[in-house]
Amino acid sequence: MRKYSIGDVARIAGVSIKTLHHYDRIELLVPTNRSAAGYRFYNDADLDRLHSILLYRALGFSLRHIGQLLASDPKNKMSLLRAQKTQVEQHIERLTAVRLQLEQSLEEEEQIMSHNKFEALNGFDPDQYEDEVQSRWGDTEAYRISAKRTKQYTKEDWSRFAQQQQGTNEQMIAVMEAGLDANSPEAIAAAEKMRLLIDTWFYPCSHEMHAQLGLMYVQDERFRQNYEQQRTGLAEFIQRATQANADQY
Repeated sequence: MRKYSIGDVARIAGVSIKTLHHYDRIELLVPTNRSAAGYRFYNDADLDRLHSILLYRALGFSLRHIGQLLASDPKNKMSLLRAQKTQVEQHIERLTAVRLQLEQSLEEEEQIMSHNKFEALNGFDPDQYEDEVQSRWGDTEAYRISAKRTKQYTKEDWSRFAQQQQGTNEQMIAVMEAGLDANSPEAIAAAEKMRLLIDTWFYPCSHEMHAQLGLMYVQDERFRQNYEQQRTGLAEFIQRATQANADQY
């Protein structure tokens, strides 16, 4: 009959040598043979017993119950297995309930993310002005590019965009509060950062298009209120700065 060292058994069964030592110590799996030096050697019957032990462990039985199962008569073994089956079914029901709760939480989080995504746009809705833009530029490719880009954005992307947008707004406010004119190099530099932000995140935004957006910030009450909440006169200051930036090209 073939003999297996403890290392062989650990490798075959995928358990640690420490586990096999423990099973031996509690007399759950005692090797059939030992060498004169005390080395453990297992045979095929021992491997079959180990397979049963690991199977019962996978079903959730304690080591004490496994010992009882292996030592019990068939009738008692069937009774224990039925009891364990009931416990497993109850555990599956609990896990199913947890899964449903997680799915609901994920759906709610996705809705929140979608809501936050639009908040991060800070009222920016290019499609609202599609007809006007088409009449001015005769092309709506910019919007197709924007849709393709934003479709891939994650919650973290939108958060990063919102931070960058707030940064450009704060830079423009700082220019205003420094008493500088909208035609100043500082205001033009801030306007250019605003243009590049749109160019990077949404669609290619020319200086001329950005100047037209600046007009919308003033003419559309929604945009105006958004900027006025941050600083009185900000919408008009941005409009003049974007125009000054466009006049350079």
